[in-house]
Amino acid sequence: MIPRGKKPVVVYIMVLFIAAFLLMAWSFASHQRSNTEAIGQLQSSVGAMQEVQELQDQVIALQKELAEVKEAAGAFQDANETARNQASHMEVLLERTQEAMEWFWQLNEAFLSEDFQRCETILAEMEANAASPMTDYLTPLAAERYQEIKAAVEAEGGS
Repeated sequence: MIPRGKKPVVVYIMVLFIAAFLLMAWSFASHQRSNTEAIGQLQSSVGAMQEVQELQDQVIALQKELAEVKEAAGAFQDANETARNQASHMEVLLERTQEAMEWFWQLNEAFLSEDFQRCETILAEMEANAASPMTDYLTPLAAERYQEIKAAVEAEGGS
């Protein structure tokens, strides 16, 4: 048995021990709550960082797509420029062909009317540009007839 004088000391130590235990429990609960809040904040930060990462991935994908579109636009511009150059060349070719055929028509008319002097003038005019003579722009049938007329006019002029 515990002596009577010692009982209040044991009670006092027990009260202190219980108080210390309650303070430790309260401290533990407080730390748990604080840790839970910190974990919640970290989770929301992780969520925000994941959203940022997704947005960065979207930006990278859009940048790649933009680069592809720019490349395609450049190719289309090149193709457009080529088409314009070809159209311009065809326009010049058409104009020269039309002009050559008009000269050929005049030559043929002069030949049919037996105006050989006019034929010689037209022949000289058609062959005036040595770099690009009109005869280069005649259709195959017209070029053949042109050669016939030229031979006949040269034969007529030589006689």
